[in-house]
Amino acid sequence: MRKYKRINKPYLVKFRMRPRLDMEGMSSTDWDMVAVRDLGASGAFFLYNKDLGVNTSLDLKIDISTSTPTITCIGVVVRVKKYGDSPMLGIAIAFTEIDEGDQELINKAAEAGS
Repeated sequence: MRKYKRINKPYLVKFRMRPRLDMEGMSSTDWDMVAVRDLGASGAFFLYNKDLGVNTSLDLKIDISTSTPTITCIGVVVRVKKYGDSPMLGIAIAFTEIDEGDQELINKAAEAGS
């Protein structure tokens, strides 16, 4: 059972890999955009064409509506799986640093079924 409800409609999310101290030059300043398929106050799931690697830390920017500010948070890749017969990979992210108010915004959107 999940702690928070999930939103099962697509939201556009921007992300980039965070720099790692042990791998200089492995971070990216370029933001990539994906449609998140499953979003909750504790994490998200999306399809992507590259293996981001489990434990990779990501900066995220999430827009859940035009009437709320963009949510900025940090997440870590917890699972990467082949997605059916598609060349895409399913990427599961757990939020590691997110403002409590932002979690509440996501949770309210999920409860409203939006």
